[in-house]
Amino acid sequence: MREQDKSAKSKAIIDRIANERGFVREWPRLLGERDPDCMEHIHNLTMHVLHDRKSLPSKTKEIILICLNAFDYYEFGFRVHVRSALKCGATEEELLEALEVVGIQKLHCLTSMLPVLDEEIRRFKENAASTA
Repeated sequence: MREQDKSAKSKAIIDRIANERGFVREWPRLLGERDPDCMEHIHNLTMHVLHDRKSLPSKTKEIILICLNAFDYYEFGFRVHVRSALKCGATEEELLEALEVVGIQKLHCLTSMLPVLDEEIRRFKENAASTA
């Protein structure tokens, strides 16, 4: 791929990610600059699974991702998916129970992410109250 074409494709995929996800982390930006085709495939897969497939409700997908991120101690992803799950209608009880289920197998993920869950729920409620 010519350098000019690669640069245009890089910009296009990074802009698309920002538009469709609402943010772009550093690693997609770096991969998008170096291998825009690979980043495009990763983004397409993510969008297909999370938004195009409809067998599972979005709320369920977000809860699964919350649990996986908790299990991996990945706080950034945990926060992103807690926010998304709350926007999809998940309740505090559902999120807590999901963490408890994961916690049976991996107790430390429950104890590590419970304060983060509490913080994100408080923020969500404060934002909802301020926009009402």
